[in-house]
Amino acid sequence: MFPPDLFSSTEFWTAVIVALLGGGGVGAIIGEISSRRKDTAQIAAQACDILTDSVIKPLREQVDSQERQIRHLERQQEKYFALAAYTRSLFHWLQQFCEIVEPGFLRRHPKPHLPDELRADVVPETLED
Repeated sequence: MFPPDLFSSTEFWTAVIVALLGGGGVGAIIGEISSRRKDTAQIAAQACDILTDSVIKPLREQVDSQERQIRHLERQQEKYFALAAYTRSLFHWLQQFCEIVEPGFLRRHPKPHLPDELRADVVPETLED
């Protein structure tokens, strides 16, 4: 098929190199390497887009939702604290009213004891540091 000394001859390899250079073989090799780099960059960009759409975007939406829930709960807590302060003031006023109108009323009907589990929310100033 091929003569045995064909691949070891200088003329053969010179002809192959000239053919590659002259025929655009090196350009084809460089083009292929460049194409692979572009494909790799494109694949990486697509993977980043997929990651963003399927993982990061839902996590951001979840965090945003939780932040809205936290703000709502904080507003509810502020209302609760305002209600507790108002109720406490109202009952102190009623206590003074009862002492004026009927001095023995509080002896016969003592004020209920505040449960310990509510003390921190209702009268935090009575807690020791």
